[in-house]
Parts: sequence; C-alpha cells; structure tokens
Amino acid sequence: MKNMKLKTLTTSVLLLAFGCFLVMGTSSCKKEDDNADDNADKNYVLLIENGAQRINPNQSVSYSAKLIDKEGNATDAGNVTWKTSSSGIATISSSGVISVVAEGTVTITASVTIDGVTINATAPLGIYVPSLFTVAPCAILYEVGGSIQLDAIHLTATGADEPTCSYVSSDASVASVSNSGLVSFNKAGSCYITVTATSIQGNPVNIVPVQVIAPYTVKLPVVKVDITPSSADLFQNETVQLTAKAYDFDGALVSGKTPTWTTADASIVTVNSSGLVTPVNPGETYVYATIDGMMGQASLVVNPDTLVVVEPFYVNIPAGGTRQFTAKAYHITRTTASELTGVNFAWKIPTYGFSMFDIATVNSSGLVTMKSDAMAGMMTFVVAYDISNPYVGGASSIIAAIADDCDCGTGNPLVDHITVNQTSVNLSLMGTNIFQINAVAYDASNNPVTVDLVYCSNNIMAASVDSDGQIIAASARLPKKLALLPA
Repeated sequence: MKNMKLKTLTTSVLLLAFGCFLVMGTSSCKKEDDNADDNADKNYVLLIENGAQRINPNQSVSYSAKLIDKEGNATDAGNVTWKTSSSGIATISSSGVISVVAEGTVTITASVTIDGVTINATAPLGIYVPSLFTVAPCAILYEVGGSIQLDAIHLTATGADEPTCSYVSSDASVASVSNSGLVSFNKAGSCYITVTATSIQGNPVNIVPVQVIAPYTVKLPVVKVDITPSSADLFQNETVQLTAKAYDFDGALVSGKTPTWTTADASIVTVNSSGLVTPVNPGETYVYATIDGMMGQASLVVNPDTLVVVEPFYVNIPAGGTRQFTAKAYHITRTTASELTGVNFAWKIPTYGFSMFDIATVNSSGLVTMKSDAMAGMMTFVVAYDISNPYVGGASSIIAAIADDCDCGTGNPLVDHITVNQTSVNLSLMGTNIFQINAVAYDASNNPVTVDLVYCSNNIMAASVDSDGQIIAASARLPKKLALLPA
C-alpha cells in the first residue's frame, strides 16, 4: 500500500509543481444525475452510475450502468457496449474499465439494446494531473436550464486563498460561463470550461469537462436527485453534511424518500447513512445519493492539512552539475500556515526506463546531480515526501541547461543596486519575440551611476539576451534567471 501511495504522489505531486490540478483536486467534481438519449425507449432510462468524473493520468475507473423502469425499479444493465469519444485520450474495455492514454477530456458512452431499441447514456471524464490550484466542480453533468457556480482554491505556504480567475467556454451554445464563474447549461451537448488563475504566478489552468443532457422522456417517479452542496473542498480535519432531494418528471419535489449514501473511494472520504462526509486522505472523489434508482452526485476535494514546499521551485542545472534542494513542511488551514519541525523527508526523482528521460539522480539529503549526458532542454522533477506519511509531499522541476546560473562578473564597487523596468518577463514564440530590458545602476545614496551593464541568460535554449539588454525567446521554457551586473 505504501508503494502505491508513493507512486500516486510521485506521478501527481510531481507535475503538481506546475499548477494544473492536483487536484487533488482538483479540482473537485460536481453533481448530477446521469442521462438517457432522447430517442430511447419510453419504458427505460439508462444510467451511468459513476457520473461525471476527473481522474489522475495514473488512475483508472471502472464504469457500470443501470436500467430504471417507469416504476423506478433499478437493475444492472447487461450487455452494455462502452466507448469513448477519443481513443487517443482513453480507451474503455467491454467491461467498462478505463485505460488512460493521455491527458484530456473524453465522453464515456454506454449503450444497451432492448426490444430492438438502443438506449444511450453519456458522462464526461477529465484526465489531468492534480494541482495546488483546484476548481470545484472539476467535471459537470447537468440538465438543460440549470446553472452551477465554479469555486477555486489555491494552497500556499501561508494558507489557502481564492485566486482571481478568468473563465472561457469551448462552446457557449452548450454551456456558457460568466466572468464570475457561473456556468449556465443551454442545450444538450459537451464542452469544457477553461479556468485560468490570473492572480497566481505562471497563470495555471484548470479544465472542467461539461456534459449537458436533455430532459428525461420516460415518466419515472423520480427523475432527478439533487445533492446540497453539490461540491465541496475540505481540509482533512473538516467534515461536511450533505442533503439530498428527489424530483419527479414534472419537476415537483418528491417527499418521504430516504437516500442511500455511498462513496466512490472510501480511502479518500467516508459517508454515513445521514450524508455526513468525513475526510480520510487527500484526493478527489465523489459521494452518491440514490433514490428510486436515480443517483445524485457530489464531488469532494480533500486538501492536505500539511503542505511541503521544495526549494528551489524551478531550476536549470547543466549536464554534470549539482544543486542542493531543501524541503519544509507547513500545517495549513484556510487562513493560516505554520512550519512543522521534525519531519523526516525522503527524496525521489521518477525513472522512466529510458536514459534520454532519466536525466538526474538525487541522494537522501536532496542533492540533485544532473547526468553528464543529459540533453539540454529535457525536464524532470524532484520530490520530497514525509517518510511516515507518503501522502504528504512536494515537488520542484528541473531542466537540463546549457549553463549554470549566470555569472556576469565581479561587479563594480560604485554600484549599490540596479533597478529594471520589469522583474518578470513573459514572451511568446510568435511575433517578434523580443523584450527590451531598461536597467539603471545606483550608488548607496540612490544616485544614478554611469557604468556598462552586462547581461546573461542561464539557459540560452529558452531565451538569450544581447549586450543591449534585448531578450529573445528561443523556446517555450523561459529560464528562471536573467541576470545583469555592472562591469
């Protein structure tokens, strides 16, 4: 079990350093009942039990489906035919088991033929690495005419905050989204919402797959189960009380119904018979409420109450070079973070089985050594995790560089400090790809000093800088440092 936990941490926390989504949490996923095709037989509804989901690339999920008749009786659907909308992202076996191929969003379709009539049901599946920037819900299955508010959270070494985000729908005719993240469902179909955290360095992105379903055509006693709240993010020491309501074919509330509560993954959260959810371990999962065969879905993101920060966060190391990394653990709440002492860290760099990708090693104290044949521009990750709890860890990214950190000379004693017009630069590979640095040297009294300035880049495969301070992008990976010193 420990190895499995560590594998999950290594695969997800590693890429987590870029803020996609771990999700973890991710994102976190939303509600709803699953759907039937408009052309289905008027006696049955086909229901995909798993609903809308988001998983990590190293995870799988086993789908199942149920048939619900007009009296609300639910039976396992036999002879289900399964397919995905893109085999380049995920495939699905005849028994409903997903095999992940790449990151992205796919639609899962289940089909059953009864009395010569084929009944279909669909549900969205998002496959993305988790991130310290998560969005709830991380996947949505909803009916035409409703709306859902997206909520974002960002975990930092100072606590949790709500970042400023921008929202874009890939197809606003299916589901539109407001500037505040309110998603409205306009017609049956699928799309995805791109959420960009504009207040976080690097502008990390979270993708929310959306499937909008048409109203049911079979007049069941219960056609919809709503769970409130339909999504929630929790820290490990918090709980949340869920409630469920059932609605009939005409949209009226059905009273006197007691839901059956289940959890998709009891290793992440448990739920009791009254809908009280208790976190167990960090991760993303779902809780279901079933009434008369119909199922409502709430997505839960369990945030760790311990955050590990690995420094430096992003670094270039030349072939044969070394770099010392350090790790600190923090106990975090929604408003505070306090450093933890006495945490025993283990260090790991993932291996891929190909020398081209296995570019570095790390020892037990966090010293990373880049291999002598590491190809410039290749990237990997170094992970630090708590030996006593493999769920707790952090990561930093490493790029094989042409040169080590810049050395522009010994400096000039007349110069006390240098100011530049911009401390960070974002360049596009399109267009002119040039940014001009405007720098001024000052003495200790803050008076300008006339000296020659020298500029250098620590990774010219990413960007170079000339003697006049013009930065030119060479690839999509910008170097961490562009240094300048007085000659």
